[in-house]
Amino acid sequence: MKLQSVQALRGIAALLVVVYHARALELAALVQAGSSETALIGGFFASGFAGVDLFFVISGFIMVWVTQDLRSGPIASADFLFARVTRVYPVWWAAAALGLVYMVLSGDVALIDPSGVAIKPGTPEYQYLLKSFLLIPQADYPVLLIGWTLIHEIYFYLVFALLLQLPRRFLPFALLGWGVLIVAASLLGLSLPIAQNVLTLAAHPMTMEFIFGAAAGLMVTSGMFWHPRLVTLLSILWLVGAIGLQGVPSPYTLQWGRVLEIGLPCAGLVYGIASLNDQGRLACLIPAAAGAVAAVLIYQLFGLDPASPFDVRRDAVILALSIGGVTMLVILWAGWLLGQARPGWLLATTPAWRGLLGMLAHLGNWSYSIYLFHLFALGILQRLMARTEVTSPLAPLFRLGAPGLLDNLLFIFAGLAASIAAGWIGYMIAEKPAQAVFGWLRRRIFRTRTV
Repeated sequence: MKLQSVQALRGIAALLVVVYHARALELAALVQAGSSETALIGGFFASGFAGVDLFFVISGFIMVWVTQDLRSGPIASADFLFARVTRVYPVWWAAAALGLVYMVLSGDVALIDPSGVAIKPGTPEYQYLLKSFLLIPQADYPVLLIGWTLIHEIYFYLVFALLLQLPRRFLPFALLGWGVLIVAASLLGLSLPIAQNVLTLAAHPMTMEFIFGAAAGLMVTSGMFWHPRLVTLLSILWLVGAIGLQGVPSPYTLQWGRVLEIGLPCAGLVYGIASLNDQGRLACLIPAAAGAVAAVLIYQLFGLDPASPFDVRRDAVILALSIGGVTMLVILWAGWLLGQARPGWLLATTPAWRGLLGMLAHLGNWSYSIYLFHLFALGILQRLMARTEVTSPLAPLFRLGAPGLLDNLLFIFAGLAASIAAGWIGYMIAEKPAQAVFGWLRRRIFRTRTV
């Protein structure tokens, strides 16, 4: 069964990350222009890094979902690992190659040493590039910054492939044991905010988000549906509140903070939405979506950011969640009334919300490419807007950092459109052909369906 709702969640996660990085580039442009303005993108979206946490939870869920019919053993592990590795690496190599070109042109990486000899094995540059392209943890970020998340993905795939050696009935206990080891390693002080080697990668708390997603997947595939509509509504409010309360990054927020405050509600959200999808009750997402939008809009009106005082952010979150919760109840009550009195009116809304869900699911299909290529689109747009002369009559619209809101609005909406377009192009040129080629090869090798 195609989980369109989970694909839609992936699309939302991708958009959160895009807006988060757009804010970072907007701030950089304002500083470069010497502007005293604050970034127009703020509030809830200032902590849009939560899209990564949602990605991790969805990834754990999907791994359980797509392997539910695989038999345990070495063949199943090899089958799974081949599918995941060929899903990640080809597109990553394309994006990382573009990142390398940028770094070379900007002088951050020298491909020629002072003696005029190209870099060779044993040099720091060679080791850095090799680890970047192979997604091996190291002290520096990969050649394309966002590749650090893929390092966590590959690690999870490797361990999960080992767990597939066990009979399926032992998977819950194996995941629990894995989680206990992570907690123990963290208590022993073995984890760091950014994984710099295999040990700190294995001990990093963010692996718990994959495990949370896998646990949600086990519940759904086992038919354990416990009030999915209520879980979805509460998880959305929890997630919006947790994102709104996020402060400036710290060792806690970069590790257990985001896992417990953001990862857990993401797991509840994925479980609830996947359960509703399985039961054919996706219309229940309407009050959930309406409440989320209302809560986010109210929070945005406060004009806050992670550096704002905690008590101010707390009060804003309380008001936002109150209004979001009331909105959910009103939509539920109105839906019940229409269902009793005018069911035809209620059914007439089906094409609209299904169309929106379909659009988000399309974004979910492109989400990996959007994630990898959006920084190029945003960076090019930022540079183009910076080339507009300050004295030009078009400066208020086209020069990012000019007084007023027009330039900021153009950057935000054009950046979103460009990022989606870049993701679609990456999907059509790199991701989709790679899936076709390696999917065919996998079927020839393992004689099984595509994961």
